[in-house]
Amino acid sequence: MCCCLERLHDTSPLLQAKASTRMMPPRKLATVGCEDEQTPVVVKRSAAMAGDGLHQDLLQKATRATRASFHYLRNQSTRFQRSPLYKILTGTTQPSHAISAIVLSLVVVALWPNLLGSAEEGSSAKCKEPVPAVRASSIFTQIAYLGSFAIHFGAQIWMTFVSGLALYFSLPRHTFGLIQEVLFPKYFTLGTGLSTVSLLSFVELRRSSRPELAGRNLAHWDTGDLVQIVALGATASLELIVRLYLAPPMLRLMHEKHRIEAQASVGQEVGQFAGDGNGRLERSRHYKVTHKKFRQIHMTIAMLNMVTLSCTCVHLLYLATRVSV
Repeated sequence: MCCCLERLHDTSPLLQAKASTRMMPPRKLATVGCEDEQTPVVVKRSAAMAGDGLHQDLLQKATRATRASFHYLRNQSTRFQRSPLYKILTGTTQPSHAISAIVLSLVVVALWPNLLGSAEEGSSAKCKEPVPAVRASSIFTQIAYLGSFAIHFGAQIWMTFVSGLALYFSLPRHTFGLIQEVLFPKYFTLGTGLSTVSLLSFVELRRSSRPELAGRNLAHWDTGDLVQIVALGATASLELIVRLYLAPPMLRLMHEKHRIEAQASVGQEVGQFAGDGNGRLERSRHYKVTHKKFRQIHMTIAMLNMVTLSCTCVHLLYLATRVSV
């Protein structure tokens, strides 16, 4: 009996330790020395699910707001296209002349001090005249200049060598034409605006960096600066001409061409098609004339686009020779 009592007395600490272990809360059982691992796995999963839910809610709200904005803009655009003012603007060439005159007037006003500036005569006059202090250019002007040029050059590369070729060799002709109908006006409108901003901001930055040019006639500027002004001005002018005078008739000819081809059950082939092999189109003189005029205007636009891209590359070379990192 004494031996049994002694054994019970010896094992009582072990029983107490087991009992205390059973009474410990679950959070202490999961504790392993690290502060991050003290958080229960269930709590971590619930927090992650809550974060994903919040992210999805924000994404859904942003998507709905963007879709609502586009719907509003599209409805306003549809209402404007049904108005008499839109018919007047698109049905005659007078608005195109007015827009061209406005853009030209803005450029002339910006360059007016240098169009009527005085010419310096001789080196002695240069030595006698005090050199004006260099004024710091506005950060807004620098952002406008670099941003407009970069966006314009990127849009030209994408539209000329990526988007146009990829869609032309991948989609049916009529589908490709409908896409180009949407992109063409926006592309040349964007290019005209960006080229004009680049030209005006470039002239302003040159005046800021070289104050002695502010009162001088453009004919007496440096040759490199004059080349850049001519290149940017030619780009803006050519893109404005394409947008106002060449793109609208080309799109009208494209619609007429597609209408005739749809009646002849063609237009879903990929690539170039001139009516060969289709008796109805080969006998249609109206289709041949329409197709010929369409090709002429389209080729003219393509050539002018390459000229503007070359002018942009000239200005890119000018920047590359002056940028130091």
